[in-house]
Amino acid sequence: MNHRNALGTLGVTTALLASSLVWAGGQGITVLTNANVIDGTGAPVQEGMSITIDGAVITGLVAGAYAPTGEEREVIDLAGAYVTPGFWNMHVHLTTLLPHNHQLNGASLGAKVIRAGVNAMEGLRHGFTALRSTGEEHYIDVAWQEAFDEGFMLGPRIFASGESVSPTAGHRGDVERGADGVAEIRKAVRSRIQNGAAVIKIVNVEMLPDELEAAIETAHSLGVHVTAHSREPAVYAAVEAGIDSIEHGYGLTDESIALMAEKGTFYDPTIICNLSDEYIRERETRLASLGYSDDEQAVRLRTEIAYADERSPEHARHQREALAKAAKAGVKLLVGSDSMPIGEIGWLEMEQFVLSGVSEMDTLIAATRNPAELLGVLDLLGTVEEGKLADLVVMTANPLENISNIRTIRMVFKDGISVPMTPPPGTLRFYDYYDSLGPPSSFLERSESLSGFVREGNPYGGR
Repeated sequence: MNHRNALGTLGVTTALLASSLVWAGGQGITVLTNANVIDGTGAPVQEGMSITIDGAVITGLVAGAYAPTGEEREVIDLAGAYVTPGFWNMHVHLTTLLPHNHQLNGASLGAKVIRAGVNAMEGLRHGFTALRSTGEEHYIDVAWQEAFDEGFMLGPRIFASGESVSPTAGHRGDVERGADGVAEIRKAVRSRIQNGAAVIKIVNVEMLPDELEAAIETAHSLGVHVTAHSREPAVYAAVEAGIDSIEHGYGLTDESIALMAEKGTFYDPTIICNLSDEYIRERETRLASLGYSDDEQAVRLRTEIAYADERSPEHARHQREALAKAAKAGVKLLVGSDSMPIGEIGWLEMEQFVLSGVSEMDTLIAATRNPAELLGVLDLLGTVEEGKLADLVVMTANPLENISNIRTIRMVFKDGISVPMTPPPGTLRFYDYYDSLGPPSSFLERSESLSGFVREGNPYGGR
């Protein structure tokens, strides 16, 4: 379901083309040959392909070895590596440092801006060429969206939301003054779009029916899609009212799943934020067995983040089963991590899809084609096809055989440009921010009893 009107689609398409031209000017022709292509459409692997990139655009996708003409800037033999569309992380909060959030209450705006940029650019090196921001203070996401589009730095495409729209006393109501009643809801939506938002994120759990309808109608009238942080029974109400996508979907019912499949509503389960102790241990045991636990800092901090957002066994089991049911019912899925950093937790989200029963192919589609369709840019992005922008990920192993092969990334292309995979000397990783702060006291105080913390007891359904 895509309610983006013609004006909205034209605006986004124009912006994408403009930003691509900034980066691709004078770039010349690059050819990737001897490539195995997973194009994102659901089709089988295309073996032994050659991909021609002219500037920012894929101009050729043909079987067989490439015969150089002498006009190429570069011909790269991938030696049988696997090429997919660039990944999308559809639920990010660029400045978030769970579980350090409250320790950072006094952080300056400048520090938050810098942290957001580091997070985004590091995410690009992990293959996430596009992001959807789902709630960010001070329009920091819009600022980085514009910085990357204008070519000041090489970063992912950002579809920014600014602050979420929530009624007084609603979830995240402490971030910005709530909007109450139809008039205030309409004004809040228009204000965000006026300030550069390409997405409207609402929290509809406490919204009245007329407020929910006003938010959706106003955004759609301006060509912008709406997503909702939601839990049942508010999920069913949002889908019935015409929401474009659902975030989290706490307590998702079979009735809502059926309605989402019928209406074409997208589902972003953020399943990585809905794990019990059992599932966290399952995840880490699996990654260790595959040899992805050598980075001590990453293992320690991704585990700390997981336990800071731990759920009860019942809640975690329900969310896992609901995701599997949604996939089976044909609901269009989206990959979104919610927790940060974008790269590592984004990979974990994709892996968790498969652990939840979603196929590797459907997981890749949820991270590539489906996001582009939702955002109204499938004509330019989301699949590896002629005429589309060259946002690509190159892996040495087949992610359809094991989803964790997404961790074997060799190259990333954004707008046809090969992304430097090593950050400049002296550049911190996003995880370094965690270590510089040290373990938060609040986390240490309750770490012993985390496994008994029943998160669905929170009336707002989690974070």
